[in-house]
Amino acid sequence: MSLEITMFGGFLMRYKGQQLKLERNNNTRSMQVLQLLIYHGANGIPKDTLMDMVFGDDEDVSNPANNLKVTISNLRRILQRAGLPETTTVFFKAGNYYFESEEPMQVDAFLFEKQVAVARAATGEQRAEEFAHACSLYSGDFLPHLMAYDWAMVAAVHYKEQYRLCVQALSEILQEQNNYKQLLRLATQASSLCPQEEWDILRIRSLLVLQRYQEAKEVYEESVARLIDEFGVKPSERLLECLKEIEQLLPNRKATLEELQHVLMEETEESGAYYCTFPSFIDTYRTVSRMLDRSGQTAYLMMCWATDKKGQRLDDKAILDQTMPSVGEAIHSALRRGDIYTRAENDRYLILLMGINRENCGIVIDRIENYYKEMRRGTRGPAITLHYKVGPVHGMNETSWSSGALSWN
Repeated sequence: MSLEITMFGGFLMRYKGQQLKLERNNNTRSMQVLQLLIYHGANGIPKDTLMDMVFGDDEDVSNPANNLKVTISNLRRILQRAGLPETTTVFFKAGNYYFESEEPMQVDAFLFEKQVAVARAATGEQRAEEFAHACSLYSGDFLPHLMAYDWAMVAAVHYKEQYRLCVQALSEILQEQNNYKQLLRLATQASSLCPQEEWDILRIRSLLVLQRYQEAKEVYEESVARLIDEFGVKPSERLLECLKEIEQLLPNRKATLEELQHVLMEETEESGAYYCTFPSFIDTYRTVSRMLDRSGQTAYLMMCWATDKKGQRLDDKAILDQTMPSVGEAIHSALRRGDIYTRAENDRYLILLMGINRENCGIVIDRIENYYKEMRRGTRGPAITLHYKVGPVHGMNETSWSSGALSWN
């Protein structure tokens, strides 16, 4: 599709694969109008209705009709400035405003709604596949930045309920098939998108069937903590029943070495460096440092951090959110499976390079640069300078450090 519009988990537009830069944020009046018109699609919105939805609660607006005209005019300029063709614009016809484009267009929320209908109509073995597809299309709350507005909140509740029903239907099918591995993945994803007790119970039940008892207990504790901290409520009877099952299994049974090894292993064998949280990185660094005392191997610690072109620290959260995940992905792809990295702060990464000499650290930097440039090719984004500093891990005899910087657009 030439024009892709995301409304789940936030709002963004892509044209021919490139994300469009529209306004400074998605809450401005112009952007609210754009999101309203896209959501109402071919039906459009009557002028008076749109005016009331955008300006109705603002006592400082003395002439809503004129303000709406100005807002629409500004929106048209925004769309053109973003690089959309002239045929993609806002127009007025027979008392209604519409968002229209001659470009092939898809909206994630509409695709999800359509797939839900397909899944409900499916029969036999096809039902599981169609419901799984529907679940995969839901990637977060509908326009969460507009939750203060009734129309967006109503739509968000509607889509979340559709997602809940899809997860529920698919989970019933998977339980009938005794496919608890896929059920665990489904419930874990649902819990991350829409945290609620129902999905945590599904996760616990799946883990118990898979004999992963300790993990089941951790999910229970996580669920109870969330209920108390966020909602101030106690766990339900169903959740307490899960705890009883866990306690019946844990004390009377010791896991075998093979089961513990299964828990320790990664679920999938992926290429690229291993990412871990900063506390885990600290433990790993200390362990490696001890190992080097007796093994004679080498390891280096590298720090990468980003600044603007003038060397100033990046304090803008929007720029950090846009830039640093790409840097992290470049690091992941450029390094080997035996290397480890973490995001130590908002604007910097730490990398533990195993079995490498100082000369090859420069090669690692070059690979990170190449991966990053390839990822950003054809996309718009802020220009940054990536700095790096490299030094031996404590435990090696070498003590000198080196540093440098690379400018990336």
